[in-house]
Amino acid sequence: MREPEPIPGDPGQALCVYLAEPGSPTAGALRLLSSRAASRTPPRPRDRPGLEVSLL
Repeated sequence: MREPEPIPGDPGQALCVYLAEPGSPTAGALRLLSSRAASRTPPRPRDRPGLEVSLL
């Protein structure tokens, strides 16, 4: 992992970048993880419990 980069304007948050040797088991695991994350559709706000949207 590279050094975490702070996100300007968002105290306490940081961007972490993970690198792996090409062809290594870790590279395969990161590729699998990224493919799963990319294939998920984020929930709409009304589908998330505890979040209510009101239109006036």
